[in-house]
Amino acid sequence: MHMQGNKKFWVIFLSVIVFFGGAFFQILESSRFSKRIIQEQTYSTLVEHAEIMRNNFQQGAEGQFMLMQNFAQDISKKDGFILENNFDFREDINLMSGFDQIGIADQETGMAIFDDGIRLDVSDREYYKNAIHGNSSIDFFQGEGDETGHLFFSMPIYHENEIIGVLFARANHEWMDKYFRNDIFDGYGFLCVTDNQGDMIGFGNQKNLVEDQNNILEYFSTKKISTDEIVENMGSGLTHSFAFINDEEEWCTTYLPLAINDWYLFCSVPNEALAPTDGTYVLLEKNHIIKVLLIYSAACILISLLIWHERGEIKKENVRLKKAEEFAGMASFEGDYKKDTFVLNENYFKLFGRNPVYKKISDFTTPPPDILEEDHEVFLKMGRDLIAGKDSGSVQYRLFSKDGNIQWHQFVFHVCYDKHGLPLKCYGMIVPIDRHLKLISKLQMQVEKDPMTGVLNRTAFELYVNLCFSGDSAEQNHALLLLDLDNFKQINDGYGHILGDHALVKTADILKVCVRSSDYVGRLGGDEFAVFLQNANKEQAAKKAGEICQALENAEMKSNEAVVTCSIGIACFPEDGSDFNELYGLADRGLYRVKESGKNSFSMVNDND
Repeated sequence: MHMQGNKKFWVIFLSVIVFFGGAFFQILESSRFSKRIIQEQTYSTLVEHAEIMRNNFQQGAEGQFMLMQNFAQDISKKDGFILENNFDFREDINLMSGFDQIGIADQETGMAIFDDGIRLDVSDREYYKNAIHGNSSIDFFQGEGDETGHLFFSMPIYHENEIIGVLFARANHEWMDKYFRNDIFDGYGFLCVTDNQGDMIGFGNQKNLVEDQNNILEYFSTKKISTDEIVENMGSGLTHSFAFINDEEEWCTTYLPLAINDWYLFCSVPNEALAPTDGTYVLLEKNHIIKVLLIYSAACILISLLIWHERGEIKKENVRLKKAEEFAGMASFEGDYKKDTFVLNENYFKLFGRNPVYKKISDFTTPPPDILEEDHEVFLKMGRDLIAGKDSGSVQYRLFSKDGNIQWHQFVFHVCYDKHGLPLKCYGMIVPIDRHLKLISKLQMQVEKDPMTGVLNRTAFELYVNLCFSGDSAEQNHALLLLDLDNFKQINDGYGHILGDHALVKTADILKVCVRSSDYVGRLGGDEFAVFLQNANKEQAAKKAGEICQALENAEMKSNEAVVTCSIGIACFPEDGSDFNELYGLADRGLYRVKESGKNSFSMVNDND
């Protein structure tokens, strides 16, 4: 016992000697260490602020790309890719406030149309070239004569895995200010984004502090800083800090890479803006030993508090997500490939009024009973992808809701893999999209239809006709019937515009009855209508023109005295023309030939036309 007590005493004694010896040494060296610590803290603080700004900028860029991706997906769902018709969605999305200019470019020609109607060839610009090769990117562009350049976001527009165009947008100054500004630099320092050559791309806070320089390396050269190390670090993607003298004042600079191109973020600020006053040195000397003793206990307490706080934040986030899903009418799910389980959250019952049909991932080999039979095949294809562990998938389908109505929904999933590349988990959600699709359909109707008669307007009619001259339908015969009402001005003047409007609507109704569902009827303007007969020869076109003339002559108008007849010119594809304009020109000649020879008849284009 005595030996053990002596041994413990000497251990304690030696520990005390070592401790106080170390403390005494720390006290002697604290002055030198304190100054170095202050300098390191200054660098560390500046790096932290720079990293926060970098993360904010990159997150802001990612958010803008997500908005653009949603816009691009909406565009790709539309039938046909026409530049002028692709800005209908912008007002409905109403989330593109970070851009002051949005454009869509044609994949083949590089011709772009902006949201303000301006057309411009962008085929020589980097953001267009990157997107054409399938890359989403942020690029800096400064046009000739522009005092400042702009950041352009760009991404390809896909349709059936093929690039059909390029969506690009120019970041506005409000967005730039939001992500190129930090309160710590206000009134003190400056920050900027440069390319790998040091040329400035974006600037925040006080640009006048760099004395109107456009290259950050040239600016530091004027401060007698060797830029060789900066260039070397930038080439290696390193973060570094250094001090320099600016107007007899010591400044601190940190530069670090952005995860965008080869760009760098430079942050400079006077040391006094970050560093404590000289009185802190004395305080550090007095408290240095206490801090060393307390650091372990403080670290343990801090870690415990952080864990407790993080758990609380996770719980709060789960509650927020749950409320958000309930508000949006979504049902989320999680699947486990090893356990072969598939679990939907409780929102599914609230959304559909019944328990989930699927309990396992392997259950997706059969369609659920509430999905319409016409959508079984597309749903089963998605199910096969899910079972096979494809990285992601999405399908739109119709099903019976809890009130018995048919509604559109979208099933979206994403698969996570283990270190061997095998599917581990799948996550996703079921989203109601019925209102969204109905809104899109309504907008499409407003764009394509003539508001008075309900048939296609001229733009839509010409588009659909020209589409029939490509693909498999280009091997078939088609006919264009150009129709003009006879003496329509006399009807308007003699019986009034109400009867005139009625005659136009009645004519459109008769034309829709006379043709097949595969044919097109359009109002080209005034009392001029057109009918496009698919897969029809000259004899069939002439017969149909006669039927239309007879049906219109026999039609009952609001006034028994008013008789409406028409004159029709006919041109056929491919012998009379290869596109709408060529057929229209020849059919128009035939129409006026009928007008001159007595009206109420039709004329076929011949070799003399």
